[in-house]
Amino acid sequence: MKLNKIAYACLLSPVFFNSSMVLGQEEEVKERKDGKLEVIQITAQHRTQSIQEVPLTVTAISGKELEKADINDASEIALAVPGLAYSEFAPGQAIMSMRGINSADDGAGIDNSVGLFLDGVYIGRGASINFDMFDLERIEVLKGPQGTLFGRNSIGGVISVITKKPTDDVTAKVSATVGTEGILRYAGFVSGPLTDNLSGKLSYTHRENDGFVDNVVLGTKLQDEDTSSVRGQLVYYTDRGDWTLSADWMEDERADMGRTPIANNAPVIDIAAANGVTGPRQSAATIDGFSSREASGISLTGAFRFDTGNFTTITASRQAETDWAMAAIGTGLGAIGFPWDELVDEIHEDIDSFSQELRWVSNLGSNFNYTLGAFYFTEDTTRSEEFWITRAGTYDGFKIIDVGPQDRIGNEYTLSDNSTTSYAVYGQGNYTISDSTTITVGARYTKDKKDYLATAVDCGGDRVGTEFENFFACAGGIGGSVNIVSESFTVTPEASWSDFSPMASLQYKVDSDRMVFATISRGFKSGGFGGSQGVESAASVPVNPEEATNFELGFKGDLLDNTLRINTTVFKTDYKDLQVTRFGPVAGSEFGTFITANLGTADIQGLELDFMWVLTDNFNFSGSYAYLDTEVNDLIIEATSGPVDISGKSLTSAPENSYNLVANYIYPSSVGEFDFRVQYAHVGEQTRDYLDDRVIIDQHALVDLRIGWVSADENLDIAFWVKNVTDEDYISHSYVIGPGVIGIWGAPRTAGVTATWSLW
Repeated sequence: MKLNKIAYACLLSPVFFNSSMVLGQEEEVKERKDGKLEVIQITAQHRTQSIQEVPLTVTAISGKELEKADINDASEIALAVPGLAYSEFAPGQAIMSMRGINSADDGAGIDNSVGLFLDGVYIGRGASINFDMFDLERIEVLKGPQGTLFGRNSIGGVISVITKKPTDDVTAKVSATVGTEGILRYAGFVSGPLTDNLSGKLSYTHRENDGFVDNVVLGTKLQDEDTSSVRGQLVYYTDRGDWTLSADWMEDERADMGRTPIANNAPVIDIAAANGVTGPRQSAATIDGFSSREASGISLTGAFRFDTGNFTTITASRQAETDWAMAAIGTGLGAIGFPWDELVDEIHEDIDSFSQELRWVSNLGSNFNYTLGAFYFTEDTTRSEEFWITRAGTYDGFKIIDVGPQDRIGNEYTLSDNSTTSYAVYGQGNYTISDSTTITVGARYTKDKKDYLATAVDCGGDRVGTEFENFFACAGGIGGSVNIVSESFTVTPEASWSDFSPMASLQYKVDSDRMVFATISRGFKSGGFGGSQGVESAASVPVNPEEATNFELGFKGDLLDNTLRINTTVFKTDYKDLQVTRFGPVAGSEFGTFITANLGTADIQGLELDFMWVLTDNFNFSGSYAYLDTEVNDLIIEATSGPVDISGKSLTSAPENSYNLVANYIYPSSVGEFDFRVQYAHVGEQTRDYLDDRVIIDQHALVDLRIGWVSADENLDIAFWVKNVTDEDYISHSYVIGPGVIGIWGAPRTAGVTATWSLW
């Protein structure tokens, strides 16, 4: 379906008529007071504004809504935000897509397409993203390129996480959850003044479960969780403003995701069945795999008030270390005569980043206001990756009878180190032409430089490989069994890029409750160097930046005596210089290697809608919808079988239709308040590979229920909940590998009870 004049007519109709349903944008509504909609304050433009006054497509999810929806980490945000897709290739390795714009290469020299910010601090790497959602003020999701105010790598959009600040009075809260599948969660915080000018807050969370996938070969559980995190804040108050010192730490230990064949060009599925796989959420991998992750950060934020504006400085340092290993196929292949069972990918990654931002936000009390800022960022990522295969075990026909320790054969290694340095200056101003019309313009200039080191070692041969620590011990061997690394080499390329990201917006207020806007914005994803490259000629070539220019027309309105809110957007995005990752032929490699290169362009268009209807003082109904129409152009991929023109296909991780509906009823009584909530989330079919039509995520729908009770004094909250009520069997991530298509299962039905006590 292509957008046409009818779509724009649908968009504009509520501007001139107090009508109800239209298609378009996404935003948030949470609390109702006396049967009316509540004003929602956000800081998406670095100043406090009502979400209904901002000419952007924004979703805001409050901390209370996060609790009601039982959103515990970043992976669960996508169900509340149609148009945002999230998956994990390995535990904690986030792959985010916004409006179809995403990154397929997670190597050290490639960046994400969706920017994540924690209290204004940029978080660049996937290993640092999936932190706990406890004790948050809100989450703001900005859709479309946000290059002017948020800068590099916000080409798809921005997720801004805002934590709750220390309180003026002493407060404390604890929470505990128990549920099926071994779910156990507990959390708590204490907050309050320490001296007349100093307040503090300390929070702790822990989450665990036994695992959602059964390894039928080893008798173990996969896709489990064991995560702990701590967050602390100190705020020092002065006459002009305040200083906030924040620190956070998390540790995550898990088994692998539990992979299994779901489509094949060899009898892999039959082997999995013979090895004991009889249904969903089972794996026959001969190695479990693991993930171990630790991340931390510290920041110092100064916010000061002056007569003509506010000055903010944010200084931050963040670190992350992660190790993981995965059995890439999910079943042993020795049964059909292969000399090996599994391809194993083992990775270690260290990340160290520093950022400094200076920002001035004017408050002139006139028709003109502006924002000026400067940003500096460095990041060093060291990533070592080992590919190896396991010797075949002992089989009786198709049934494994011996799954003891396996020798490694055909070891191949890559080591990459990427150092990024980025500078930027930006400005944005808005001028109120009349009581009803405001124009906003802005721009950002960015300079990026990357110094890269890539080393590859091919141990070769059908023999036991060296241990990972002895990286250079087998440097003389060439032509091994894995055939990902084709030669041993070391290269040290470097590259620089600059970018200019402007924006402009025209905003017209129909009246005090309705507004229409038109915005054009541009964003970019930094250039870099592809990961897992096994031949020198590929590792030496940089990838240029991606660029996206977005046009959108939106409406925001509170209708029906402030009981119905409808926000809607129609958008069109020109997306060019796509960074596409493939496995294909390259000079110097007989077998081929992984390559990330700029290939083709894409057209993206769609509609987004958000609504909230407060039907009575006690009942409200809300929903969100996103429609995406994406098409790649001039995209020819050099596959091992020859060139393939994939023009006309959809972008990956871009479901055509996704939506959610939430009904919430509150029943007040003399013993407290009862809260009944049901949520229905639908995600449409999406492709995950341009060359292989079998690599898809089927459409699926998840239903969640919650029944809560809050005591009359509001000190005790008990909630019974069920997630995935219908026990939907669905694949959350899939990819292609030689023997076939491999899938990772989504979570099954879970149920539990959560109790929260406010101690002071």
